[in-house]
Amino acid sequence: MSVDDYLDLLNYAKAINDGQWQADIIDRLNKLSKNSHAETTEQSVNELWIQFDDINAILMDLFNKLRESADPVEQYRWKEKIWELKQERINLSKKIQSRYIRI
Repeated sequence: MSVDDYLDLLNYAKAINDGQWQADIIDRLNKLSKNSHAETTEQSVNELWIQFDDINAILMDLFNKLRESADPVEQYRWKEKIWELKQERINLSKKIQSRYIRI
């Protein structure tokens, strides 16, 4: 059932003055809210891990290009991009770690 369904039931329970049913519905709404927050947090952590993995794949490709390149200008460009991605990966790591601490 959705939140709207529970709210409709809560309004009906209030209309018929059923206090116990109101309390049960409010309890269910609280549990639904907590579960929804946990699912959202888990989903966001999974998205962060996907971004982290994507960065690692790009880094591997750039390291291969760096190894194969003989042009110093190109090597400098690859090193700059690698540095940026490493910084981004560090920021993602911090976000992931902070989410795990809250779970």
